[in-house]
Amino acid sequence: MNSRARVRPLVVPLSLLILAACAQGTYSVSPGTILSTVILAGEAVSRSGSSGSGSSTSGASRARIPRSPAPSAVVRRVLDDADQFIGVPYVWGGNTPSSGFDCSGFTKFVFGRQGIGLPRTSREQAHSGRAVRLDFGSMLPGDIMLFAEPDEAISHVAIYVGSGRIIHASSAIGGVNYLDLNGDRAEWYLQNLVAVRRLQ
Repeated sequence: MNSRARVRPLVVPLSLLILAACAQGTYSVSPGTILSTVILAGEAVSRSGSSGSGSSTSGASRARIPRSPAPSAVVRRVLDDADQFIGVPYVWGGNTPSSGFDCSGFTKFVFGRQGIGLPRTSREQAHSGRAVRLDFGSMLPGDIMLFAEPDEAISHVAIYVGSGRIIHASSAIGGVNYLDLNGDRAEWYLQNLVAVRRLQ
């Protein structure tokens, strides 16, 4: 192969690159980038699968997210209501359980059922309520967490359940579900958390 030959970039759906994204689109990615990502993913899987190493990594992660206090009565209702929709399919632009949810459609719907109004998009929701420090010790159950990749607009929103857990509508898992931020699938979320808002 000629070392000067141009390598044509592959176009990969954004949903394959970002585990949590609500945003739809594509990125142009070189084959080398894809190969590097696959190699890194393979190393991460083999490390977590080897004896002993998975539990020590997981234990170190758990130490950085403190246990949360019990939720207020209103937040308890929000979280109980959100739990009813586990498994509702992810649908971009979805606003209801019957049509499916995207990330911000889910948060708007769940909080709205408790009389707490939110705008429609995650970018707009980033201005709702009041700001909370980006510190798990400051966060409370019921806060909304907003995510964006570096130099990009906010692309995802989730509800903080407490003690390192979120509930959200995710395109990567295909619907509404929980995610443990102490777990193996949390890296994107921990690296891309850009805002936390308290709605009550």
